[in-house]
Amino acid sequence: MPDYSDILKAIDSAIEKFNNKIPAAQKRAYEGISEELKRLDTSNGKIKTTVGNLRIIQSIKNKLVRLIVTPEYLKDVKEFVTQFNEITKLQNAYWQSVEKDFSPRPLLREIRKQAIDDTVKNLTSSGIGSTISEQIATILRTNITTGGSYASLTEQLREKLLNTETEGALLKYTRQITTDSINQYNAQYTQTVSSDLGFEWFAYQGSEIQTSRPFCQAMVENNRYFHISQVPNLLKGLDAQGNRLKYKDNKTDENLTVDIYSKTDLPHGFIPGTNVANFFINRGGYFCGHQARPVSERIVPLEVREFVYASEAYKRWKSVAA
Repeated sequence: MPDYSDILKAIDSAIEKFNNKIPAAQKRAYEGISEELKRLDTSNGKIKTTVGNLRIIQSIKNKLVRLIVTPEYLKDVKEFVTQFNEITKLQNAYWQSVEKDFSPRPLLREIRKQAIDDTVKNLTSSGIGSTISEQIATILRTNITTGGSYASLTEQLREKLLNTETEGALLKYTRQITTDSINQYNAQYTQTVSSDLGFEWFAYQGSEIQTSRPFCQAMVENNRYFHISQVPNLLKGLDAQGNRLKYKDNKTDENLTVDIYSKTDLPHGFIPGTNVANFFINRGGYFCGHQARPVSERIVPLEVREFVYASEAYKRWKSVAA
C-alpha cells in the first residue's frame, strides 16, 4: 500500500540530487569572474571610479549567467522538474489507496504545468540573472563607485559565491527554489484532493533539521495531529484551546513558546500573506520541508480529538460547516 512518507522521501531525494551539483557551479562562476576582474582599471590596489569600469559590470553579469546556466546545468534542471511527474504518480497511487474511485481532475494537471513552468523560469537565466548576477553586480558597483580595494573586492566575491561555513549565494538560492517549488506543488496537490474528499484532520510531518522553525518544531513535537478548524489559531501561534504553541529549544532543551513576528503578525519564518486559504500550501514558510498530510479521524489519538472538540474554535467551525 502506498504511504505518504514515500512522497516525502521522493521530494527530499530530488532536492538533494539537484543541489549536490551546485558547489561545482559556484566554483566555476567564481573562477570565471576572477578572470573578468583583471580587466578593471586600478591604481595602487584601488579600483578607479571610471565609466569603463562601470561598463564592465554588465559584461560580468552576462558572463556569470553563462557560467552557471550551462547545457549540463539545464539538463539537471530538466531532470529535477521531471520529479514533479513522479510526485504526481505517487500522489495518485496514495489517493487511490485511500479512495478507490479517486481520479485526478484536470485542475491538478494545470497546477503541475504551472509549477514546472515557474520552477524552470526561476532556476534558469531569468531567475539567476535577476538574483545571483544582480547581487554580484551590486558588490561590483559599490566597490567601483567608492574606489574600493581590489583585494577586498575579490574577497567579498569569494565569500559571496564560495562561503563554506554556510552556503554560497547560488546554492542558497537553488536550494530555496527547489525546496519551495516541489514542496509547494505537493502541498497544493494534497490540499486540493483532501478538500475535494472532505478531510478535516491532518498530520504535520517531515524532516526535522537543526534549522527547523519554532512553529514546525512545535507542530511536530506537540501538535502533530490537528483539525482544519485550528488553522486560524495556528496562524497566531496558538493551539486549538488558544494556548501558545510550545517547542523545545535545540541548544538548551528549554521549553519555549512560538513567537509572532510583529511585521506580519504571523509566526516567525512564515511567508508574508499566509492565511487560512493558503496555509496548507505555504506551511511553515520558505525552505519548509514539512507537509500537512490528511488523515482519517480514527487514527487521531482520542485525547487530541477530545481536546479539539472541546475548543471554541472547533465549535465555531462546526456551526459554519453545518
